[in-house]
Amino acid sequence: MVDDATTATRVTCYECGFTAPPGSDDWETATHPSLGSLTRCPECGSTNTTSG
Repeated sequence: MVDDATTATRVTCYECGFTAPPGSDDWETATHPSLGSLTRCPECGSTNTTSG
């Protein structure tokens, strides 16, 4: 059985597959006027990401 407290969450870019921990310095940010701050992929520039 996997303990959820020890399982590291990762953020993955849907466009290119880049993966890194959330909040790490590997990720860039983009500001959208109505959505606010978004996570942006440093590899391809996409903001289409998921965590899991």
